[in-house]
Amino acid sequence: MANFWLVTFACFAAISIASGEDYDYIKGGAIGPDNWGGICQTGKKQSPIDIDTSTVEYDSDLGDFALRNYDEKPSENFTITNTNHTLKVSFSPNFFDVRGGGLPGTFTTVQFHLHWGSDNNKGAEHTVNEMQYPAEIHFVSFNTKYPDISEALGHSDGLAVLGVFLEVGAENSAYEELLSNISDLNPGGAKEEIAPFMLKPLLAANTSNYYRYAGSLTTPTCNQAVTWTVFKDAVKIPERLLTNLRALRMGDNSYMVDNYRPVQPLHGRMVKSSFMIKKDVTSSVDGIALKVSNVVLMLMLFGVLFLM
Repeated sequence: MANFWLVTFACFAAISIASGEDYDYIKGGAIGPDNWGGICQTGKKQSPIDIDTSTVEYDSDLGDFALRNYDEKPSENFTITNTNHTLKVSFSPNFFDVRGGGLPGTFTTVQFHLHWGSDNNKGAEHTVNEMQYPAEIHFVSFNTKYPDISEALGHSDGLAVLGVFLEVGAENSAYEELLSNISDLNPGGAKEEIAPFMLKPLLAANTSNYYRYAGSLTTPTCNQAVTWTVFKDAVKIPERLLTNLRALRMGDNSYMVDNYRPVQPLHGRMVKSSFMIKKDVTSSVDGIALKVSNVVLMLMLFGVLFLM
């Protein structure tokens, strides 16, 4: 049990907040994303990004994942926390594992957390063709070749994060269990133990189709240690569960909304996909058609002038 709390604290300290500094998501604010220091400003592999599907490359080596115990319940309780930045659920390592899918090793999952917006037009951290979902959930795992997550953060293959988009839709029993009773987690800093549950129902039904790129934590200290997997298919949840998230408050009693980092430049990175993407050729076809019509028009004008 002592090891559990040690790992939980390390996970909170290393991923949820920057060491020795605070931050928020207020655009243009003193400690907002524009003023996050260090590698958050200078790094060339920062996250999140916009996934431009017209430039994504299919990689046949990206296969299916092996998600060990994601469809099982551990014996120990989970801890759910309002961190003042997000809603986070943490648990002991070495029960839920992720491997395969082109990942560089076996990764043990230690927490997941969410990002959401003040309305349904924003909230997710990653965007697809500049379109933003209302929320995104991140499952954070560290490489088992390293002794703990703090050590893993210092290596480019240290972490693997699975990103799942959330959108408004049908009832969802898994997210109902997670989000229906979170009003007690106010104000920021509140935490409680909850009964364990399976992680797999929180994922997209199809985990074979995903995007992959090398990136970073999306919070300070923005370590460039993450192999990102962003699933193509979004998970539908009812609007009232998003409303529950938007009702969470921070320590100053303000609502915790729009807790997402703006997208970052690619700086030449390649985004790959595990599935073939049908490229949009409409614009090129239209361009050719326009050129042909212009030629025909010119010939008609010359014909008219010649006949005169």
